[in-house]
Amino acid sequence: MKLKGAAPLPSDLIAVGQVTRTVGIRGEVNLLSLTDDPRRFKELKEVWVGPDETAVERFTIAGSRQNRSGVVLKLKELETQSAAESRRGQLVYVRKSKGRKPASGSYFIHDIIGLQVVTEAGDIVGNVQDVLQLPANDVWVVMNDGKEMLIPALKQVIMAVDLKQRRVVINPLEGMLE
Repeated sequence: MKLKGAAPLPSDLIAVGQVTRTVGIRGEVNLLSLTDDPRRFKELKEVWVGPDETAVERFTIAGSRQNRSGVVLKLKELETQSAAESRRGQLVYVRKSKGRKPASGSYFIHDIIGLQVVTEAGDIVGNVQDVLQLPANDVWVVMNDGKEMLIPALKQVIMAVDLKQRRVVINPLEGMLE
C-alpha cells in the first residue's frame, strides 16, 4: 500500500508493540510491548502503525512513558481520543536498522521462522513454521510433509543456529521426532 503523496513504505519493518487502548483524551495510546526492553521507545523518533507491515502509516513520537500496563506513546499525528481509538489492535513497527540486537544465544522469532531443521546426523526434520512462547521455554513448531513436530528451544536440543545458512542443527530428545 502506498499513501498518496507519501514516500514509499519501508520494507524492513519489525513489530515492537501493539496498541491495546487509549489513554486520556489527547490521543495517547497504550502499547503491549513486544520488545525485551520497553525503554527503547524513549530513543525512537518515529514509528509505523498499521494492521500489518504492508498497510502502515508513519507517526512521529511526541513522547513516551512507562506505566504498569505497558508503554504509553503520544504520537504527534493522533490528537484526539477517537483518533487513537481507531488504532486499537494495530501493530507498532520500527525499521530493523533501529532494532536491538538480541543477547548472545538468543534470536528474534522472525529470524527463526523459516529455518530448516536438521539432526546432527544430517537428517532433515522440516522447517520452523511458528514459535510458541511458553512460560518454561519457547517451543519451535516444525512442519515436514504436513506432519507437525514440537522442538523445545533448549540448549541440550538446539546445537547450532546458522542464520546465514538458514539452518538449525538439533540433538532430538528420545521420542521427539516420532
